[in-house]
Amino acid sequence: MEQRVVVTGIGVLVPGAMDAESLWTRVQEGKSALDRLNSIETSDLPLKIGGELTSFDPKNFIEQRQVRRMDRYAQLSVSGAILACKDAGIEPSLLRNIRTGVFEGTSLGPLGGTLDYHRAYVTNKCNGIHPHLLMTSMMGSGSGFMSLILGTHGPSTTISDGSASSTCAIGYAFRQIKNGVLDSAIAGGAETPLSREIIATFCSARLLSKKNEEPSLAIKPFDRDRDGFLLSEGAVFLFLESLEHALDRGANIYAEIAGFGETTDAYHPTSPHPEGYWIAEAMQMALNEASLQPSEIQYLNAHGTATKINDVVESRAIQLVFSRESDYPFVSSTKPITGHLLGACGALESAITILSIKNQFAPGTISLRNPDVECKIKSLTVKGVPAKIRNVMNNNCSFGGRNASLVFRSYQINQV
Repeated sequence: MEQRVVVTGIGVLVPGAMDAESLWTRVQEGKSALDRLNSIETSDLPLKIGGELTSFDPKNFIEQRQVRRMDRYAQLSVSGAILACKDAGIEPSLLRNIRTGVFEGTSLGPLGGTLDYHRAYVTNKCNGIHPHLLMTSMMGSGSGFMSLILGTHGPSTTISDGSASSTCAIGYAFRQIKNGVLDSAIAGGAETPLSREIIATFCSARLLSKKNEEPSLAIKPFDRDRDGFLLSEGAVFLFLESLEHALDRGANIYAEIAGFGETTDAYHPTSPHPEGYWIAEAMQMALNEASLQPSEIQYLNAHGTATKINDVVESRAIQLVFSRESDYPFVSSTKPITGHLLGACGALESAITILSIKNQFAPGTISLRNPDVECKIKSLTVKGVPAKIRNVMNNNCSFGGRNASLVFRSYQINQV
């Protein structure tokens, strides 16, 4: 028998927000967390702005002896997971079983920390290679440490599907609970891309904005003056459980996960299929699983990276799914507020869509000034608006043509 799956906890560690409430305040007020980078030397880099997590101290969440063994990305993963569990009011003893899983999504994982270590090594700023480097440089170290510290015995999985990574992590956890394999799961993502080499590589690929003088307006999704995104670090995790499990323990329920869809363009290593067909197909798959029509979605959080090709293609995909005037939901990209968390962006933007249900408010695309005529989204919002929101969708797309969509709906006990 299929189980209904609900979200009962949200753990947030992102620039300008150390919990779900402060994240939502920033989103609703339309205040960007992007600013000049201070943690790295940028004098010789073309980009000097991004999203830094300045107030994070892993020792507030993790024992010192464990902190020393972990890369910053893994520290963020574990800390975000702990916050999600705390927000869900879950007792640690309830996690130590084979029916609780961990699903983490990340694009680059520990690469930033590994590059920093390598730079110190080749410039003789460190004494040899530390034995912990073997573990900290592994892609799966985040999920591994989450299971180790939280004591979960179910699957412990790291998914690296580019910008779709944490969307897929949530989708896979959803399916495991829905099919009765698990009772609960911690699912989300973490990313730490603020390394000199990583920033230089993204600049070389012409993916990042050059608007150093206006960080709060640098990311301009669907705007004719867009020139790319900004990188941010952070972690967001959700606590998911079957409805039965949640009701048994009297949990607070944010929303229900209703559908998940994923596809691959199989078209080009970096560019999406120009017609947006496979993005649209992922969206339709999520709608089908949720047994919803396009007209029943009230808000859509678009991937919206402010890159020239991707915004146009995603717009075409949205038009394919929401083809009738009456179908159109409010649409926005919240990356101008948060920056692009790469593999963790799906978890962050899923949290925002869930909170839009709770607060009955559709966020805006705060930097949009001159809408691109090629991005024909009829209900693209600039300022957030109060709205009656019951069903929401989150879209994420990645290099390699990997597309993923999630549908969340307001929880109703008698929902069929």
